[in-house]
Order: sequence, then structure tokens, then C-alpha cells
Amino acid sequence: MGAVRDRVRAGLDRAAAENPRLRALISTRDEAALREADELDAAGGEPGPLHGLTTTIKDNIDVAGVPTTAGTRHHATGPAAADATVTRLLRAAGAVVLGKANLAEFALGVVGRNATFGDCRNALDESRISGGSSSGSAVSVAAGMCAASLGTDTGGSGRVPAAVNGIVGVRPTLGRVSGAGVFPVSTSFDTVTPIARDVRTAAAVLAVLDARDPADPSSVRAEGVPVRSALADGAAGLRVGVPVNFFFDDVDPGVAAVVRTAIRSLGRACGPVREVRVPGAELAQQRMLDVLYPEAAAVHADRVRDRPGTIDPDVLRRIRLGHDVPPERRERSREWRRDFQRGVHALFADVDVLVTPTIPVDVPRRDAVDLADSTRSIARFTYAWSMYGGPAVSVPCGVHPGSGMPVGLQLTAAPWCDHLALRAALVAEELLAP
Repeated sequence: MGAVRDRVRAGLDRAAAENPRLRALISTRDEAALREADELDAAGGEPGPLHGLTTTIKDNIDVAGVPTTAGTRHHATGPAAADATVTRLLRAAGAVVLGKANLAEFALGVVGRNATFGDCRNALDESRISGGSSSGSAVSVAAGMCAASLGTDTGGSGRVPAAVNGIVGVRPTLGRVSGAGVFPVSTSFDTVTPIARDVRTAAAVLAVLDARDPADPSSVRAEGVPVRSALADGAAGLRVGVPVNFFFDDVDPGVAAVVRTAIRSLGRACGPVREVRVPGAELAQQRMLDVLYPEAAAVHADRVRDRPGTIDPDVLRRIRLGHDVPPERRERSREWRRDFQRGVHALFADVDVLVTPTIPVDVPRRDAVDLADSTRSIARFTYAWSMYGGPAVSVPCGVHPGSGMPVGLQLTAAPWCDHLALRAALVAEELLAP
């Protein structure tokens, strides 16, 4: 038995024990994963940067030889012929894919709900929501089935599940990570999201995925600083900003208290925290939905026309919202986005990162969530940074004084400054670890 095989076997055993209860995974690759582990154990030479890292992959991302369901039995027609670019990069670096993670149907549903493969449950408290569409990815990590996972994040569906399960979720700069081989929600906002137990692991995964991909027209290769380059720099000199508008409006008092305490800790370590005003933050979510929903409707146009009965009713309702957005309103929102991006970008002349809560509420109980309103209420602080396009990291910063559930701290930086967002997240992680 080799070290990688032992690690893979332990992850598969954990999944076999916990998945019937948590429903984090749609499928596992037991024989293939063990075979790949044996090959890694037997290989000589220099191991890859992710040698033996156990991972899961959200099931809207292709893994060769495994059907990509996108969360429904009505999508996959057979095993994927090839890996998505991100899957290929993971494997080339030495990671082993244990299975495909559960998700909301077409990554468009809410709070871990999936009528086809069963609702994914929060790893810490089954009575609470497991997050957005990447819930299976987050739960598989939080429950100890794997060390890291790939999810996707459009408006917050990677960061929110990470936050409510007490782990780390990284939304990279838009265009930094390839989307080739990933079933889309919205071409303007989608990105693959590394999810892990700690910042260093998430950063190591992102570093492997950080590559220009000719197979993805939206893939961009700017002169960005390597994503892990600042992890050793620590707190000294890190300029922290905190919005005074919107991001603390109507926030659960327990969440606000934990986040404010975390910000004070950052201030003591980094230096004085600067208060800033984010222009247009309160409008960003609705403006983003004016673009997102029509794009999602275009992806599913044939399915909605020919086979609407194969789509979960809540997901179908969301898709059809795109039909209600007039083209002129969509274009006005695109123009608004450009102004919003300029306004936010100006703030980073004076700060390196902006700090906010990831979600404004204590982790809700499943039976208390209004499905129709969940996106607007739970993810309203993540949408603004998706609209902006820079990196955003959710990292645990404490527990709610009433429920004991995790509270997420969201750290945002300018585009291509993922290294600063990750540096700040690591500082927060080290300062605030229990």
C-alpha cells in the first residue's frame, strides 16, 4: 500500500459512510481513482504540485469516462469523451478525482436543492442549508471525503456553500481559469471555483488552474502576479478597506458582531482599516440578474421549448425570468456594469482588499428558507463582486453566537490581484483560527 492509495482509500471509505446521509456526491470513481493512486505511488521522478491531493468535481464539469449530469438525468447522454481543461490540469499536477459532486439542477437552483439526486445536506448541521449550487463540492470537503473540490461560481454559488460549511471558497478573477468543458449558466459571470479546507490548499489548486486556454474564448491571460506569490508576506502593510454602505445593512446581529470582531483583528495586525463607500453596491445584484437570466434562458432555449417538463419547476421559473428582461434593459445593465467596475476599481488605489460578510444571515434552517427569495436574500453580498469581476475569497472567521454555525468573511481585491485576496484570507485564517 502506498501513501496516495491510502489517502484515496480513506476518502472513498469516508464517502461511502457519509454520502448516503449528506448526498454530497452523485457518483464515485472507486476503481479508477485507486488505479490512478497506484500509478502515482509507483511513478518515479519529481511529483506534481498536487501529488496525491484527493478531489471531487462538481457535476457540471467534465471528467473523462463519467457522465456529466449537470444535476439532472435529462442532460447526460453518455460518459464525457474528455476532461474539462481544469480537470486535465488537476490530474496533470497529481490530483486524484474521487467523484462528481451534487449540485442544484443546471447550477440554477437554490440552497442545495436537487429533485433528481436528492438534496445535499450541510456537513455541520443537516437541518441547515448547504449553500448554493456548488453545495456538493463544499460538503464533500467539509465532511472529510476529499481535501479539495472544484465548484463553479456565478453569483456566489461557490463562496456561499463554502461559508455555510465552514471552509474556504475562492472565486478567481474572471477569465483567469478556463471554462472549457464546463456546462454554463452565464457566459458573462461563470468561473470555476477552488474549494478547500484551508487557504493554502485552495491557493495551490488555483495556481495549477491559472493558465490561458485557447479552447475557451473567455479565457484571459493578463500579466497577473502568480496567485501564491504573496502568501508569505503576512499582515504587515496590507491595506484593508471596509465598505460603510450596503454590506452591513440588514445583517443578522450575530453575523455582524463576528465580522466586526474579525475586522478589528485585521486592523490590529495590518494597520488602520480604511472606511470606503462602494458606489452602486445596492443595485449590483439586480443589474447582474438583468444580464444573467437572459443568458441562462439562451442556454436552455431548446429545452424549455421542447421539454419543459424535464426541468425542476423552480429552475424552470428562474430560466423563464430571462424571457421577462427586455433587450434594452439588459444593455443598460451591461453599460451600468462598466460604470460600476470603474467606480469599484478606483477604491483599490487606496486599499489592497475590501472586507465584508459573505452572507448577511446566520445559516438558515432548510425548512425556513423561501426558495423564491433565497438568491436575493442569502447571496446579496456575493453578487456585487461577481459583477465587478475581481477575485473574492470566503474564509471562516468565527461562529455565530446563537447557533454555533460558521460565519464567512469575504475578501475582495482588484482584477488579477488574486495574490492579495489570498494573502489577506491567509492572514484572516491564521488570526481567527479557533
